[in-house]
Amino acid sequence: MSANLKHIASRALDKPLLLDPGYARTFFSALSNRLGITQMVDANGEVMTGEKMHLEASSFMNSRDRQRPYQVIDGVALVPVSGTLVHKFGHVQPYSGMTGYDGIITRVQAAISDPEVKGILLDMDTPGGEVSGCFDAAQTIRSLAKEGGKPLWAVADDMACSAGMAIASAADHRLITQSAVMGSVGVVMAHQSYASKLKEDGIKVTLIHSGAHKVDGNPYEDLSVEALEAFQTKSDTLRQEFATLVSDHIGLSVDSVLATEAKTYRGQEAIDIGFADQLVNGNEAIAIFADYLNQPKSTTSGVTMATTETNQSAATTPTTPAAQSTTLAAPQMNERDRIKGIMKCEAATGRETLAEHFAYNTNMSVEDAQAALAAAPTAQAPDLTSAQAHADKLDELMSAEGNPTITDDVEESASSDDGVSQLTAAYAYTTAT
Repeated sequence: MSANLKHIASRALDKPLLLDPGYARTFFSALSNRLGITQMVDANGEVMTGEKMHLEASSFMNSRDRQRPYQVIDGVALVPVSGTLVHKFGHVQPYSGMTGYDGIITRVQAAISDPEVKGILLDMDTPGGEVSGCFDAAQTIRSLAKEGGKPLWAVADDMACSAGMAIASAADHRLITQSAVMGSVGVVMAHQSYASKLKEDGIKVTLIHSGAHKVDGNPYEDLSVEALEAFQTKSDTLRQEFATLVSDHIGLSVDSVLATEAKTYRGQEAIDIGFADQLVNGNEAIAIFADYLNQPKSTTSGVTMATTETNQSAATTPTTPAAQSTTLAAPQMNERDRIKGIMKCEAATGRETLAEHFAYNTNMSVEDAQAALAAAPTAQAPDLTSAQAHADKLDELMSAEGNPTITDDVEESASSDDGVSQLTAAYAYTTAT
């Protein structure tokens, strides 16, 4: 076995992985001959050997060109997250069918510091990868985006599963295409045993060790019942942590995430379950995000809101999955037109924040959004302040007092002074100075 294959085996075997189950079978099948695997058994008892393994593995080859730095399109930094996700990869960009968590963090950090970037879009096309570094990466890029003040969105364009789901959960808003899949919040492990092969070849391996569990999971013998139970416990614990991470990021309860039982969901199903927020045409994802970023916004007391000619703010609306409308936009309407139809309609005046929520956080049609906006209250004008009340009192006193008489006669200046003194006294009275 070459040094490279030993390195791959050390990262893939006897370690928990966050992989889509179908991809996991294909991944290990593709390595079968080179790692000396002669039999493959999954939880369902399926056995894949020989040419069947290699044919199935070829179906996961990705011909699209992903070897590029992030692009800036209309203020959107497009950050590809593709292939298998790995820890400490050492490459900033996706390379050789893999993306490093370190590379994702580096590119997001660079995009936040880029003055031409208004927001960051994670282009997700991954079945998942290693547990090591995954949760830290998701939490780090979420914190970086919030501290940098730039929106972070994700689009599932083909696949965002397992470790990919963890990374996508860090986004403020998750888009998904009609054929893409999301989910698989679960953990998978694989153990390789050479016991039968070694016995067949007449080779006996003796492991000399100190500590009862020092050689648990070694490839020279089948897993003991105790070791299998320990690995199962580790997997269950990691799944619980995974579900908690997703729950914290997207607002679903931990129980709801666990109830999916690591299932994957396609298109609208992912929105219905709460993993995604908006169904889009993949070719329009950047334009939809750019439209959102280019909406006029003002920041007051830490709250960002859309502004209009009336310069009024509307009441905010919860954005949890339970509060989101599941009404779909009319199928014949382009997504960009739907957003503009909501944001520019007459009923949105005075209700800009609510209109923005309907446009970007739901799939409501223009007609439904207009009806909901029309029924919502507009911002109320503020009451007169105490300063305005003082000013009104001063006007009343000045009107009753009249203007001082001013003539050209210098000898009459005393009467003029008396008028000024009276006005000064009235002002002092009304302002309590």
